[in-house]
Amino acid sequence: MKIILITAFFTLLLGMPLQAEAQKGVTNPDLQLTIAAPESHHVRVWRRHGINTLEYINRSGVLSTTQWPLIFRIESQTAPGFVAKKAQDQEREALVLTDPDECLHLGSLLDDLDIPAVFDSTCSSEDETYIEIQTEKFDTFKEFDNDTTGNDVIRDRLVDDEFVSMALLNTPYLKMFDDSIVEVGPKTGGRPPDPTPPMAKPDERDGYGYGADDDLASLVLIADVGGARVFDEEFNLDPSVLRNMAGFINTVSAEDLDGRRQTAITASMHILAGVFEPIAIIDADTANSSYEYAMRVDSGAPVHFNLLEAKPDMPAPGETNPFYDELLSKYYPAEVEIRAVLVNGEAPDFINDKNGDGHFTARDVQLDNYQLLSNEVVISLWLTQENLLTESPDAKCPPRTFIHGDVDGNGARGELPVCTGTSGSTRVRRPPR
Repeated sequence: MKIILITAFFTLLLGMPLQAEAQKGVTNPDLQLTIAAPESHHVRVWRRHGINTLEYINRSGVLSTTQWPLIFRIESQTAPGFVAKKAQDQEREALVLTDPDECLHLGSLLDDLDIPAVFDSTCSSEDETYIEIQTEKFDTFKEFDNDTTGNDVIRDRLVDDEFVSMALLNTPYLKMFDDSIVEVGPKTGGRPPDPTPPMAKPDERDGYGYGADDDLASLVLIADVGGARVFDEEFNLDPSVLRNMAGFINTVSAEDLDGRRQTAITASMHILAGVFEPIAIIDADTANSSYEYAMRVDSGAPVHFNLLEAKPDMPAPGETNPFYDELLSKYYPAEVEIRAVLVNGEAPDFINDKNGDGHFTARDVQLDNYQLLSNEVVISLWLTQENLLTESPDAKCPPRTFIHGDVDGNGARGELPVCTGTSGSTRVRRPPR
C-alpha cells in the first residue's frame, strides 16, 4: 500500500502522463534539457507525438523586463564526450552523443570552413550524432567575437540584415512616422569587415542576435513576443513564422564527466532590454473624439483608450512618470511563453508553424524535418516595466520597444512628454508578501 501511495503521489506531482500520446518505438532522448528562470518550478511532464515536454510553472511571479537570467542545462549520461577538430588556425568543438562504429569522423563539423581537412582514414563514413558547441565567455551586441572558434557561417548571419521589403529578415524593421525604416527591438548590431578606404572599418561580428547561435548551433529557442515575431514594415504580422532567439545566448560552458559520470553544457542569457518585450505603437492624436489614444501591441488590432493621468503641459522632473506609469500599464504586465529544444546539426533561424495550429512548439521543428535530440522545455513568465524592488529613483520611461507613431492613419501622432527618468525622491517599494 505504501508503494502504491508513493507512486500515486509522484504521478500527481509530475502530471504524468497528462494527455499522453506516447508512441511505440520512441526511445528516450539523447539529451536531458532543463531550464532555470526566476520564479519557476517544474511540475508537469507532457508526452505528445513522442516528444517529452517539461513544463515549468511561474507561480504568479512578476519580473522586470531586463537584467534577469535565463539558463539552459544540457545533460547526458551516455555521450562519449567532447571532441575538437582543428584546421589551420580554426577550431571547432562538439559533444558527440553517439558513435556506432567507434571511429570519430565528424567531417561535417568543419562545413563552415572553406579549407581541406584530413580525418582518420580508417573511418568509412561519418555516423556520429553530435551537437556543435564552443565554450564562450561572453557574447553581447557590438562586442567582437572570436573568429577562430564557433561557427563562422552562423556568426555571419547574426549580423543585422539590411532592410528589404517583403524579405524574411533576421532583424525586425518598422516604418516610422517620417516614413523612415528603422530596426526595432533589442540591440543587436555587429558588422563584417569593410576594407574599403578611406572608411575602412574593423570586423565587429558579435555573435549576438536573432537566429541560431554560433556557439551552440543546435539550440532552438522559441518566444511568442516582440521582435521574435515576424511582421512587415507596416506592422502586419506573419502568423506562420517566428525567429529563433537562441542567438541571444551570452555564455556557454561545459563539464566533462562529473561525479555521476555525466557530461553537461550550460548556456546562459542575461536578458537585455527588448529581448522578451512586446513592441507597442502609441498614437496620441486620434481621429475619433471619444478617445485620445490608440495603441497596437505586437501587430495586434488597434486598442483605443483614455488616460486618467493628464499629460503634463510643462514637463518638470518627477511630473511625467505618473503619466507614463498609466500609459505603460495599458500593455504591462506582459506574458511571454518561452520554449526550447535541441536538434541534430544546425538549428533553423526561423521556426515555421508546420501543423497550422497557431502555436510554435518542438513539434513544428520536428515536422520541418529536424531530428530532435532532447526533450522540450516550456515556461510562461510575466514581465512588467516597473522595478518592484528599488532603493533608487524609479525610472519608468518607455522601453526600446515603445514607438510613438500614427496608428489610426489620420496623418498625426500627437505629442508625448519627454520622460525625465525619475519619479522624484528616492523611495523603496517592495512587492506584497
